[in-house]
Amino acid sequence: MSFSALFRRYRALSEEDKAYYRRRFVDLKIHARSSFSQFGEDSNVMELFRTIGKRNITYIDIGANDPVIHSNTYLFYREGASGLLVDANPNICKRLRAKRPRDTVMQRGIAAQSSAPMKLSVMDLDGLSSLRPEWSERLNEEGIAHKVSEIEVPVFGINETLKEFGRTQIDFVSLDIEGLDFEVASAWDFDLYRPQLFCIETGTVTKSQHVKNTDFYELMHSRGYAPLFETFANTIFQDLHLS
Repeated sequence: MSFSALFRRYRALSEEDKAYYRRRFVDLKIHARSSFSQFGEDSNVMELFRTIGKRNITYIDIGANDPVIHSNTYLFYREGASGLLVDANPNICKRLRAKRPRDTVMQRGIAAQSSAPMKLSVMDLDGLSSLRPEWSERLNEEGIAHKVSEIEVPVFGINETLKEFGRTQIDFVSLDIEGLDFEVASAWDFDLYRPQLFCIETGTVTKSQHVKNTDFYELMHSRGYAPLFETFANTIFQDLHLS
């Protein structure tokens, strides 16, 4: 059947049927993809786990943002895995619960310790929203992203959140919380919650340059981790106790 014939058949459908086929087309495109991370982190991690025969992966995604687009954990979810998704934005958490019902979703800001509620600067690029006012102001001033609203959100300590999740056997962690990553990684209790692979946003982008924060390398080395591979934004660290 020619494209023009298919198009004529599509135009003859009811609006409800058209909407169904549009959703189905998007679902098929998503299912065909082998990576959803911004820079291919998920496919590399998946290949590493497959190499060692690890398939039933438990993950934790701190600063999860969109359930699919640029997600470091959706590829694992699609393969049948499940884990914990944390995001401060309540609207994002609604989308996470709708798209990924097997996962545990917690709506909260994450810090080293629990605190009183804080203001979340919601940016026009969701993934750049932050609890750090100076972080959001810099993005705004440099024209990278612009603040569209400000909402008050609960703030919980990282280890309190991990305890609430209830699993100590963790395979993969993705940490991306715009300005609080180092504070949270420093407070992480690696004696109780020790993932095999830990993905951290170590790169910082300004209008004029891109730099890696070397403090993360020293911190993770002190916790018994070494860099396994790098992408433009992230570094994936491996637990040396397992090598």
